[in-house]
Amino acid sequence: MSTELHSLRDIEGVYGSFIVNANGEAVARDLPPVFDDHTLAESGERIVRLWAVLSEHSPPEYALIEFAEYTLFVRGLGTHGALAQPAVSGCLCVVIPPSVNLLALRLASKWVARSISQSVAGGVPGSVPGNGVAGSSVAARVDREPTLTASA
Repeated sequence: MSTELHSLRDIEGVYGSFIVNANGEAVARDLPPVFDDHTLAESGERIVRLWAVLSEHSPPEYALIEFAEYTLFVRGLGTHGALAQPAVSGCLCVVIPPSVNLLALRLASKWVARSISQSVAGGVPGSVPGNGVAGSSVAARVDREPTLTASA
């Protein structure tokens, strides 16, 4: 999984990425040291819960959560290797600046999500260890406390 995550850095501006399973545990990462284990442990469960809420009726293709210093691009991982499955087995999270090429990131993250779903099950599409999903987009701006706004 590390190779797939590292490939996202080929997109100009990507700081790094990580994967959380359905329990919010970080199962893979390619991040600078400033993002420590404690930070990932605190945020992983919240990311998965947020994705579950956003996916209740129809899962978005991705969500953007904007913080003061960076943006978090979140894509659900499909339980059968296909995006847009109804149940979440985890999320691919990419830390980016606001100026990143979103089209390139959407395409690359789609490939990475499929590749990870397949490799976890030994070549057979499956789920992320411990227990991914992803259709439209959603954006949220977080200065300190998150505010969620959906866009079509």
